[in-house]
Amino acid sequence: MIAGPGFWDQEIERAGWSRALSAGPADFPEIAGRSRVWGRNCYVRGRDRLVIEWSDQVTIAAALLNGRPCPLGSPEDLSVAIAPERRPGW
Repeated sequence: MIAGPGFWDQEIERAGWSRALSAGPADFPEIAGRSRVWGRNCYVRGRDRLVIEWSDQVTIAAALLNGRPCPLGSPEDLSVAIAPERRPGW
């Protein structure tokens, strides 16, 4: 999926998520033991956790919602995953 972290930061924050700037495994246990990536952004919204991993400056390698992989075949898939009306357990 092509779009840089800055674009998605804005979209994710518009959907009510807050970025966790110093996130670690204590707050996001799903990142413990994951392979190294170019970048990783972590967000919270209420009790929900979202992790976006980048393989380079413009490509999302993976997205995890509450520790579970989100299928991302298109930008629309990520837009649906971060939508305010999206409930936990997706």
